[in-house]
Amino acid sequence: MMLKALIVEQLDADGTLRTFLMQPSSEGRDIIVAFADQYEDKRSGPFHFLNKDDAERFAEGFAACRIRKVGKAHFGFDGQRYHFEGEWSGIPTERSCLSYYALSLPEFAIPVALKLTDPRRPEREYKRAIRRDDTRNRYVVYLECASSFGRFDFVIACDFVVDEERFLSSEYRDLRTQQDGPEGDDWRYFLDQSEQNKVQNFFVEKIHMGDNYSAGQAGAMGPNSRANHMTFQQIWNQVQGSVELPQLASELERLQSALRSEAKEPEHEIAIGAVAAAEAAAKRGNGAKTLEYLKKAGSWAFDVATKIGTDMAAAALKSSMGVS
Repeated sequence: MMLKALIVEQLDADGTLRTFLMQPSSEGRDIIVAFADQYEDKRSGPFHFLNKDDAERFAEGFAACRIRKVGKAHFGFDGQRYHFEGEWSGIPTERSCLSYYALSLPEFAIPVALKLTDPRRPEREYKRAIRRDDTRNRYVVYLECASSFGRFDFVIACDFVVDEERFLSSEYRDLRTQQDGPEGDDWRYFLDQSEQNKVQNFFVEKIHMGDNYSAGQAGAMGPNSRANHMTFQQIWNQVQGSVELPQLASELERLQSALRSEAKEPEHEIAIGAVAAAEAAAKRGNGAKTLEYLKKAGSWAFDVATKIGTDMAAAALKSSMGVS
């Protein structure tokens, strides 16, 4: 995923909060990241960085960033659970720029309640994603910051317990929190249909594949398309009988190695990241999400999968692109 800015916070059980804002380098290059559970590489925060320079900038900046003690009105412990509240106002946004906020909870903290709301309309909750980062032993809350108003505001409130024994077997679910996300569609709330159509392409990374053009969950469009109005869940419902997700995950791991050996263009790195994300989704048993990520990998990944004989991966890539 390509970003214009990252806001990363890390909370610890003593109530200290580390905050770091990262923007593109002086060359103006977008920041390309993957989420915490997509790779097992060592890192200092909730994102993997494609570019080594960005990874080093983040590590250095995060280590040196300001650490503050959260006030008692916003952080406390009642003997059983912790409560944290935070608020951000005036995060600058642009129509074609995507930014993310990420909060890492304390080590071995397990969330029991979570809300991210619009301070102007507290009854409205933003969609968000949460992932258990087993490498750092922290849950991470991700929020996409996008608005047509030129600024993004939000309030976060989270209750959690700290339990080292239960951490690795724990999970958190509620109706507004995505396990496989972030999906990133809160921007729809602010735009009329014509404006949604204009910015949709940005959020799905605007991939062209021969005569097929991907446009998010609208499916593929083009002379050989058969998925104009299908969602990925609908496509998965059609093909799941012929796909064994554990085998697919194994083939996608093999495909990543082949892709890395053949990668020559920056776009190839994005495709590799998409295949890695698809592998993680397959391991979690989420077929629809696997197809969604594979669609972003595109025709180059399909060609390599076909060449190396990963037939199930090739078939899944083909289905994800809606190609007959």
